[in-house]
Amino acid sequence: MSEGRDRAPPTKAQHATRTGGTAPMKANAKRTLAPRAVVLGTAAAIALIGGTGAASAFADDDGGPAPKSSVQLTQNERHLDDTAQDRTEVKADKVTYDQATAAALKAVPGTATSAELDTADRNGSLIWEVDVFGKDHKSHDVTIDAGNGKVLNQHTDRDDDAAEDARETQALIKGDKTGYANATDQALKAVPGTVTSFGLDDNDRTGATVYEVDVLGKDHKSHDITVDAASGKVLNQHVDHDDNDSDDGDDD
Repeated sequence: MSEGRDRAPPTKAQHATRTGGTAPMKANAKRTLAPRAVVLGTAAAIALIGGTGAASAFADDDGGPAPKSSVQLTQNERHLDDTAQDRTEVKADKVTYDQATAAALKAVPGTATSAELDTADRNGSLIWEVDVFGKDHKSHDVTIDAGNGKVLNQHTDRDDDAAEDARETQALIKGDKTGYANATDQALKAVPGTVTSFGLDDNDRTGATVYEVDVLGKDHKSHDITVDAASGKVLNQHVDHDDNDSDDGDDD
């Protein structure tokens, strides 16, 4: 959900789900940091008056330069293997996934369908990218500063497939009986650590609506966890081996 495109490409976990597997996503969540009320208060103020550092905070297009967050990663930090980059981003992140999601929902009331800690196309700016299906029945991409929880940018999905994508999203939301908060809680019970992303998706192989959650575990490895969106049960978990980490036996 970057500024330079109308619709965010699927995360690694979502791509794998659509092709019949369960693969990584990229998400980040320190469960207890700044009080949620503080973050929401800041985000609300930005949403209403547009604060300093919030570049075109409610623009409906992708024009202009990408907003800069208050947390910057070096070029070397942006070109690490997946798990090493997760570790770097988690260490630099000051806002949890649920705080970022809450700030996005304050800006755009609706249903959050994904959130991801990212630096893509941001010249090192660490951000949370949150997808919200708004009460206006449109998909919105909301960019949150990973350092202070401010809304940096927001735009509406207006690509040629927007109507079809909206129908698909509505179907996923209808099949979700768990909610992102419960789904990520279940993922963290399975693998204690920090959520780096979550996403509501469908599994082409089974037809089930699922949450794909990425967790940087306390073992310093990236874990991909699939949670059934109907029951809230963990269906599968495995370690992300993209950076050639050795298997630790977490596969189900």
